[in-house]
Amino acid sequence: MNLFLLALCAHLTGDFLLQNDHLVAAKNAGRTWAHLKHGLLIIVLTWLATHCYGLKAASFYAVLVGLAHLLLDSAKSWLEKGKAAGTKLFLFLLDQGLHLLVLFAFFPLFPTATPDPRVIAFYQQLRPATPVFALAMPASFTVYPLEKILWIAVIYLATVFGGAVLTNRILAWLTADTQEEKARRLSSAIGVMERLILITLVVVDAVSAIGFVLAAKSLARYQELNKRDFAEYYLVGTLASFSLSLFAGLWLKSIL
Repeated sequence: MNLFLLALCAHLTGDFLLQNDHLVAAKNAGRTWAHLKHGLLIIVLTWLATHCYGLKAASFYAVLVGLAHLLLDSAKSWLEKGKAAGTKLFLFLLDQGLHLLVLFAFFPLFPTATPDPRVIAFYQQLRPATPVFALAMPASFTVYPLEKILWIAVIYLATVFGGAVLTNRILAWLTADTQEEKARRLSSAIGVMERLILITLVVVDAVSAIGFVLAAKSLARYQELNKRDFAEYYLVGTLASFSLSLFAGLWLKSIL
């Protein structure tokens, strides 16, 4: 499971966290360099995430995952041209599902699902023999198993950053009016911070504080909420973001 979670973290980081709007626009415009740059990023991140399970196996795995990612993204960009927002939403979900399938499909390349002792020994040699006092953990510090840490990373990456893309596509599907680019970037930034706060509040059993987040968000749009069309648009986007964050928070809480 750890191997898959590491590969998934690499995918989410490359697809949502490190892929900026300029690169996405270039890919949608059919720019070959943009697809190659993104594919190379996926290869590097995947290798870094999985190389502890065998350098040779991780190299083959990363290249195959990166090439498959490149082909899937190129196909999605081509199929999206001139299509309605609903079709683009479906293609986005299909694309992400196929990426997950690819991560599973090439697992037989790894001889075992346990880290390579030689790679682990190499990193252990890099550690100082005596722990640095400033970096020593306090006695009360809780150390979580690696699998739990990886689940935390996956849930936050998928919900906070992947959720921004998904929410924008849902809103684009439900409304015929296109927003200005500046307004869309601001809305995405607000959504990222909103989902980050909501997941954390659910995990720490501070659900009652969610009302303050909703109140602050509504206060900023108070005047615009008098318009029925905007009010419905705002409500759908807020409920989609809140629902995604709530379920992610509950899921993460059950793991912890």
